Amino acid sequence: MTVHPRRRARYAVLQSLYALMHSGDSQSHICQTVLKPRLPRQDGAMQMGFELFEKVIINHKLIDQIISENAQNWDIERILKIDLIILRMAVCEFLHFEQVPPKATINEAIDLAKIFSTEDSKNFVNGVLDSIAFKLRKDGRLIKSGTGLQGWDEMVKHQDSQHQESQ
Repeated sequence: MTVHPRRRARYAVLQSLYALMHSGDSQSHICQTVLKPRLPRQDGAMQMGFELFEKVIINHKLIDQIISENAQNWDIERILKIDLIILRMAVCEFLHFEQVPPKATINEAIDLAKIFSTEDSKNFVNGVLDSIAFKLRKDGRLIKSGTGLQGWDEMVKHQDSQHQESQ
């Protein structure tokens, strides 16, 4: 089975952020020794991988605040580290990758959780990201353009119906 280059880039970013979190090595060392060798060279995946890695690191305080506000009943320190990295990557895509549809971001995060984390993680990641996407959209901070709008109307309807049911 062939894995899409952008998905492989996300795998590489996840592994690199995990290595950065646990190794004590510098960002540039991890970038050169872990990220760069794993990034596919086609379809803009390499550039996306470098950008995602860098933007997650630069914006981690804001991203963690957003996660904390939406991970109900979960202290950010109690979230599995791999799940936290997956959530950080997805929130970063919501905020900084206009061309990536929110639905694609959520689906990719769920797939990362299925592959790299526990059985329960996919549901946890899905629930937190649905909540974050709804809140960011409501606050006007989920800005998408071009291909990033694919599936947008469907996602908005789904979020609105879920929000109405919870009230």
